[in-house]
Amino acid sequence: MKEFSKVALVAAFLSTGVSAGALHAQTAEVLHWWTSGSEQAALGEVRKAFEAQGGTWVDTPVAGGGNARAAAVNRMLGGDPAAVFQFSIGQQLRELADQGLLANVDQIATEENWDDKLPPLIVKAAKYDGEYIAAPINIHGENWMFFNKQALEEAGVEVPTSWSDFMTAAQKLQDAGIIPIGLGGQPWQERILFNSVLLGVGGRDFYAELYSTLDDDVLASDTMGKVFETFAALKPFVDESSPGRNWNEATNMVIKGDAAFQFMGDWAKGEIIAAGVEPGTTVGCALAPAIDTAYIMTVDAFAFSAMDGQDPTPAQAKMAHVMLEPDVQIAFNKKKGSIPARLDVPANSFDACAQLAIKTLQDPKTHLVSTGLFGVPSAVSGAVDDSISNFWNSADMSPEEGQEQFRQAISYAK
Repeated sequence: MKEFSKVALVAAFLSTGVSAGALHAQTAEVLHWWTSGSEQAALGEVRKAFEAQGGTWVDTPVAGGGNARAAAVNRMLGGDPAAVFQFSIGQQLRELADQGLLANVDQIATEENWDDKLPPLIVKAAKYDGEYIAAPINIHGENWMFFNKQALEEAGVEVPTSWSDFMTAAQKLQDAGIIPIGLGGQPWQERILFNSVLLGVGGRDFYAELYSTLDDDVLASDTMGKVFETFAALKPFVDESSPGRNWNEATNMVIKGDAAFQFMGDWAKGEIIAAGVEPGTTVGCALAPAIDTAYIMTVDAFAFSAMDGQDPTPAQAKMAHVMLEPDVQIAFNKKKGSIPARLDVPANSFDACAQLAIKTLQDPKTHLVSTGLFGVPSAVSGAVDDSISNFWNSADMSPEEGQEQFRQAISYAK
């Protein structure tokens, strides 16, 4: 990769007297899947900072993460790449790097000390052959439990801290005519609920061992059997209209009190904030019931297409810099519902839920990552989602059969 200095970058990027060619060099098409109101508002903070530093932003939203990822890849393969594109860091992104399709932003990352500012697991996931191929903009936690405080009060239940307590609370809520769990019936949402149960029943060491090794004995273990038994016991507490429901619709059920709980990543806070509700007030938040404290991290990140070799264009390098600026990290994450990817950003201006997340992550033992960040191959990741969804939506599959299907799907895919 060619060497270039930060001084040169600043001169090229931030000069106000620029030629038409330089203006073009500072233009970046940004392909992403953030189409909800809160998501657009959050991304708008990045755009504002990028344009304030002389960049020109061309916005290309594509609804749905899967659709957006496919569009980004197809355009790269077709010779018409978007300069900057949202993507999940981990194995799938490294597969693109294998094909030489990505620009490398390691020079920016090294000069700005990303290694010292990001959690080690995220540093590892964002690199390919020891160099950064993506800019992480935030940390979302997947194992959150949001709840409507009034609904719980009406049913006379406390916030559960174990899955046994949750089952008792859910039955009381159902008896009171309140839907216990607002769930969007899509495979990725069902997997988030499953992983909360997996962590809650098995603990953080079991969770990490399962997804980091995909070991057949772990998949067939008694602990895994208890996970499926607990997951199956939640089925009666979801309403019949769940299939196909979007995640933000389920969040609105909790905001309105139509449902008591939602197990969802903390991007749900963006919808809560957009509805005029301060997270932690009428809509409360807690980590999903678990035998030990852990935070399942997932990361929103942007990668950079190889436009002319592996060196980033001026616009791409500017974007990588902007996304990790402390003020941008704060402004973006307050609207997105997440917390900064940088662990050195002050927490005092964030809501109570975010402050809990930031405090939790100060202990490295709590750091877990979602399936994609473990380096799980894309085929295995798909098999995980499919087998969980098949089990959840089956009326007659036993927990034992669900566990065996899960084991076989992973064993075959890997």
